[in-house]
Amino acid sequence: EEREKYDHLWCIKACDIGPISTVRCQEEKAMYRLRSKLFRYFVINGLLICLLYGATEAIVGVDECQATRVIHFLQYPGCVPKPIPSYACRGRCSSYLQVSASKMWQMERSCMCCQESGEREASVSLFCPRAKPGEKKFRKMVTKAPLDCMCRPCTSVEEYAIIPQEIAGFADEGPFTTSAHFRRASGLQ
Repeated sequence: EEREKYDHLWCIKACDIGPISTVRCQEEKAMYRLRSKLFRYFVINGLLICLLYGATEAIVGVDECQATRVIHFLQYPGCVPKPIPSYACRGRCSSYLQVSASKMWQMERSCMCCQESGEREASVSLFCPRAKPGEKKFRKMVTKAPLDCMCRPCTSVEEYAIIPQEIAGFADEGPFTTSAHFRRASGLQ
């Protein structure tokens, strides 16, 4: 009932914009329903793909990015490796790819990565017992660690860098081959 009211109001608004006949208004209403069904289709398929591939963490809204304690081993030829307590950014951030709601048949991307939001430096000395004559037995090394971590945009993907599956030769693989909507176009080999 509520859905029909919304469709009806949308249709009337579309008809009020200009001299659109009742037939045209019905076409607009049908187009709106088609777009709505298509949008639901992509959202549901996207969630199914995430679930099938075990990537439930990829669902939008999951941001868990933090500095985690790690041990780095500083190494240099001829020196004894030294374990250094440090930090690394670990976690997951929301990312998605979806059909644009405003531009049909175009995709909207958002790629967020767990990255450092600042860094600190530390100076560490390594003992080098196998140093060549004339070289110092201790070597000063500078290492870096994240100061804090946060979800930040990943490097952007250029449109021309995305190769369709048909061209890349992967059209016979993956989850899209079982869907009638994503079958290979007849003209592509």
